[in-house]
Amino acid sequence: MSDVTLIGPEFSTYVRSARIACVEKGITHDLNTDHLSGPESLNSDAHLAYHPFGRIPVLLHDDFRLFETSAICRYVDATFDGPPLVPTERRQAALMEQWISAYNDYVSPVVLRRHILPYAFPQGPDGAPDREVIDAGLPEVANMLKILNAALETGPFFLGQTPTIADFFLLPAIDYLRTTPEGPDLLAAAPNVARHRDAFTERKSYSQTLPERLRETA
Repeated sequence: MSDVTLIGPEFSTYVRSARIACVEKGITHDLNTDHLSGPESLNSDAHLAYHPFGRIPVLLHDDFRLFETSAICRYVDATFDGPPLVPTERRQAALMEQWISAYNDYVSPVVLRRHILPYAFPQGPDGAPDREVIDAGLPEVANMLKILNAALETGPFFLGQTPTIADFFLLPAIDYLRTTPEGPDLLAAAPNVARHRDAFTERKSYSQTLPERLRETA
């Protein structure tokens, strides 16, 4: 058993980001979902004892508890031996932080919440995806991919040939995006974003964290 446990389901994009950090750092980790039976259980007393805001993931290391994905990734990097996950040069490190923040504040609310989640957890009539929500969000999704495509021009990762924590945030969402009906066309118009995902598929951190629901489409 590993000393590091991550609380959260494997299909969560943020849980996967934290898992990628562990694998890239060369440490083993366990996943714990014992008290999580569905979205409603995030607000259960059992989970709120781990995360007061009812979110995932949470890291447990010995007697230490930590929530928020960026904090978890940085803790893993600072605590364990292995390849650095954060650039040592200050401007490169600042750019990494910029793209983590940009993903959380701009990319995720559009690409994940307005496009991927309506397919993953359909809320439309008869349990179908809500086309009104999806169609209304498509121009914004395309614009986000246009911005990311420009940022990844020299790539394949945000800061060149080696991924950093910022890339751990982006990869899981793009991996899901390619499985939606519009995803292939959206990524065809953003080839640098598609290349980012393709470059990750060659790394152990990709295959070892791939959610079960994506294995058939990998």
